[in-house]
Amino acid sequence: MVHEGRPSGPTRPHRPERLVREYDRIGREREQASREADRETRWDLLRSCAELVAWMIVGLAGAGFALASTDYGTGVIFLYGGVFVSLAGVIWSVASAHRRGQERGDW
Repeated sequence: MVHEGRPSGPTRPHRPERLVREYDRIGREREQASREADRETRWDLLRSCAELVAWMIVGLAGAGFALASTDYGTGVIFLYGGVFVSLAGVIWSVASAHRRGQERGDW
């Protein structure tokens, strides 16, 4: 059956060699671009994880000062300060990772 002058089904006309070479070149370029984009995304994920761990350590250090404090009021201030710094850092890390992903076009 022929539709609009083109054969349908498994029989396809032979493509010219230059067209095949062009398709191969385009395929290689897209494959390379995909690898570079994946590499950049993985590095950003690693960076975000390192930021999260760093903020957790900073928050735990604040809580550690609370445990070392002999005054109740100072200990509570250090404890809540450590919790606040840790949570604010996590929120900042996640928000900046999201912003960088949007700039790259990930989502």
